[in-house]
Amino acid sequence: MTSAEVVRIVLLLIVLAGAGYTLLAIFAVSRFFNRRKTGVEPSPVPVSIIKPLKGTDPELYDNILSFCRQDYPQYEVILGFADPDDDAIIEAERIVRELPDRDIRIVISFGDIGANRKVSNLQGLSDAAKYPLLAVSDSDMRVGADYLKKIVSEYQDRERAGLVTCLYKISDPKSIGAAFESLNIALDFIPSVVVAGQLEGITFGLGASMLLSNDDLNSVGGFTALADYLADDYQLGNRLWKKGYKIILSDYVIEDVVGSMSLREHITHQLRWARTIRASRPLGLLGYGITHILPISMLLVIIGGPDTLSMSVLGLAVFARISLSMVLLNKVIRQSKWVRWLLLLPVKDCLSFAIWLWSFLGSEVSWRGERYEILKGGRIRRIKP
Repeated sequence: MTSAEVVRIVLLLIVLAGAGYTLLAIFAVSRFFNRRKTGVEPSPVPVSIIKPLKGTDPELYDNILSFCRQDYPQYEVILGFADPDDDAIIEAERIVRELPDRDIRIVISFGDIGANRKVSNLQGLSDAAKYPLLAVSDSDMRVGADYLKKIVSEYQDRERAGLVTCLYKISDPKSIGAAFESLNIALDFIPSVVVAGQLEGITFGLGASMLLSNDDLNSVGGFTALADYLADDYQLGNRLWKKGYKIILSDYVIEDVVGSMSLREHITHQLRWARTIRASRPLGLLGYGITHILPISMLLVIIGGPDTLSMSVLGLAVFARISLSMVLLNKVIRQSKWVRWLLLLPVKDCLSFAIWLWSFLGSEVSWRGERYEILKGGRIRRIKP
């Protein structure tokens, strides 16, 4: 048997394994979003919504505003900054002025407690919170008025609940880079999280939204314990899970507002995500390789030529990816115009495969205008310019 034949067999097995995973993902996503919704009405427990902010994200004003208009009896919104000269303070002050009847405050946290400046901001916010439950959410997220009621009901519906976390989506991309990001989230990220939940349970948090009690946060050392990690959301959920708490994946999907994301910004974000996962869950990132069935089946055609076997495998890969796309469109995206972006799927999948390979070749990432080196276990070191 020649080396080319061995490579073909290996690629064939990877594609078949990836097709099996895709079938599992279709089943898991359909089951998750078809499950019976909780009928529990949340008890009126006051909630502090804490928003760490840095810089002016696309449509930041509307994003913040969505959290300030919740159909919930008692809550406060705390907008946090680590720099008193941050450009986004203008938007925060505007919201405070325009909604004088809402409990909205601005908090500025001075000093770094670790390499991750966002965590320093979060610690200041949690210290300033006056209510027992904290709803933590990234600045580029937008929600409906029912968001808080939904996640609190899920939190109260489970015994030993430690954290409720939410998936996110980009329903209406505004650029090619945003379209690649949307496809990546919908077809790679969401299925991987849902499948993980079905197979082993959720063992981590997602920064789009995390609801937890201040007491439970303090039981794992508060945000201070996470100050030297880039994936603070993953670490927070994982530490709560290790203490025996349940991590609940909400079926409330949040809208991620990325605006006209450039292709470079998309690549930078995905590379940072991949290298962070490599440090936190190395086997998870390695196993993620089997999901790249479309570019791997293309390699099979290139190496062996367009024979019956290679073209059949390529057809299987295309069918699997389109089938998964239709399920995510129906269950999560729910925007018919999103379909037009599926024309980019082959290019996006090849780019994702290249980024996955690239992620093993270094440990440096860019985030919020700064460079970091990801160390063993997920810790980070800020690289000075």
